[in-house]
Amino acid sequence: MKIKLLFFSIIINCAIFGQTKVGQISFLLGTVEYSIETKAEWKPLDVGMNIFSNWVIRGADDAELEITWDNGVISEVSDLNSVKVTDLMKKANLETDWLDRMKNKIDVMFAENEASKVQGVAGIRRSEVTIEKKDSIYWAEPQSTDFNDGYAAFQNADYEKATTIFEQVVSQDPLTKKGEIARSCLVAIYTKTNNKAKADEHLGIFLRDFPNSDLLNVMKETK
Repeated sequence: MKIKLLFFSIIINCAIFGQTKVGQISFLLGTVEYSIETKAEWKPLDVGMNIFSNWVIRGADDAELEITWDNGVISEVSDLNSVKVTDLMKKANLETDWLDRMKNKIDVMFAENEASKVQGVAGIRRSEVTIEKKDSIYWAEPQSTDFNDGYAAFQNADYEKATTIFEQVVSQDPLTKKGEIARSCLVAIYTKTNNKAKADEHLGIFLRDFPNSDLLNVMKETK
């Protein structure tokens, strides 16, 4: 029961926090507020704040706003009578639908992987799996990367850190579940940052190595 509760807790957290960071407020004049699409609570915006794809923005009649999108495109907005961030992105010729679907699917896969790890070790005694350095079957292993740190960076849109970690993960564990998730995150990151060559490279490897992946359908939308 505890494992099931943990699993559903992770899923719920992913649903709440799994939206995509799409830009940052680079200039603001007047009073401007934001709200999440599914909620009615409005909070003030300020220069330097990140903005997310599921936000709605509104401002006073004389308010002005400048958004620097994650790909470097800048939008100047003066008509702020309750506008969705996704609509602002469309005006800037940006698309987020695919990335949102991709990220949500990755969130679910990550949550399922974490839940399975908890379930898998629940009935194992430590004495059955511990290998000491003095044992004859022990050998030195290269230091592994912290996959969860990479995923946290991915969630927080720290793509530079996430890329560094996930590139190491796919090098060390290319065909594991961690490798599958890391490779899919790299496709999403490189697509989002307009690095088509790297996105295509990782997409090709993903399609070859994980032909039965749950992410396959949404992955193929990039081709």
